[in-house]
Amino acid sequence: MEGVGDTVWDRMAVLSLAPDLDAIRPLTMVPEDALLDLARQVQFILAEGVAGDLVECGVWRGGAALLMADVLRRARCRDRRVWLFDSFVGLPPPQAIDGPAALAWAASGDQHRDDVVNCVASLADVRDSAERLGLTPFVEFVPGWFSETLPEARERIGSIALLRIDADWHASVQCCLEHLYDLVVEGGFVAVDDYYAYDGCAIAVHEFLGRRRLAHRVESVPGTSAGLAYAGAVFRKASTTWGQSWKWMQERHRTAREIAAAVPADAAIVLVDSNQYGPGVAGGRRVVPFLEHHGQYWGPPPDDATAIAEVRRLRTAGATFVVVARPAFWWLEHYTGLQRYLRSTFATVWETEHLVVFDLRNQGNPG
Repeated sequence: MEGVGDTVWDRMAVLSLAPDLDAIRPLTMVPEDALLDLARQVQFILAEGVAGDLVECGVWRGGAALLMADVLRRARCRDRRVWLFDSFVGLPPPQAIDGPAALAWAASGDQHRDDVVNCVASLADVRDSAERLGLTPFVEFVPGWFSETLPEARERIGSIALLRIDADWHASVQCCLEHLYDLVVEGGFVAVDDYYAYDGCAIAVHEFLGRRRLAHRVESVPGTSAGLAYAGAVFRKASTTWGQSWKWMQERHRTAREIAAAVPADAAIVLVDSNQYGPGVAGGRRVVPFLEHHGQYWGPPPDDATAIAEVRRLRTAGATFVVVARPAFWWLEHYTGLQRYLRSTFATVWETEHLVVFDLRNQGNPG
């Protein structure tokens, strides 16, 4: 991938890229915190090397899709693109299955601007926005109704790393999932903007997952738009339960960034994480699980004395830092003797809501 290397620091740099929200905001109804979550999904895909392009079904003025393209540009990633599928003439009418909120929204067109209520934005306008923002090389426009364009475009798209569905109604969401879900790669994301807004959207998601007998965990993406509560949804196409959790992956990557900031690259780490994150979170640093037996995680200690003795043994063997990650914060509350020993004997060099780091190199100097 051009501009994205394989080192830990390159991965951290990708995760720190921030999109130009000021330029994007007039082009979308998605609130800022949800846009940031979408940007983090793209950043994660780049940092982890999840294969495939990015697809949005339901574009309106293009804001969310152009935000994804902006992240690609900032990462200097030119081997992926963002596909924009939309009729560019507005929404089809909702059906009874879409629920009372959908029917009321469609009926409100007489009192409000049709471009907002019916999500009308011309292809020319969205192209102009992409050109003005310098994002044309990163986008591919596919105008037309989903039922006609998605079957034809499948082969051209290939693998999908992120499928974002902002299609509102049951029939449209169902069409997007039926035609594109199978292109989403292992570890890829499916984001559904209207999951909480319209009954038909949620029904389509659950019908599809149920029909395929898929156990994906659907997670909320909260926010506020024009003073009103907003919530989209996302699920990750992964074979393990923990791997499906986008919130857990965000937490893991925040922890990785903090370890990179707090602990020298040549450190040997005693990692206290209840065996949740694993050595990969340490960015190539030498890691010993805690408790450790023959190099493997051995579970929580039976008592404080055992835990303290293990810290001393590992320090003698060359460990230079104890890193307590959030999944094991309960250890510090349960093993009060261990916490007193660490805080009174070694310097606490990092302490946030995600991580506590003790420096084992200077015993007797906790200040």
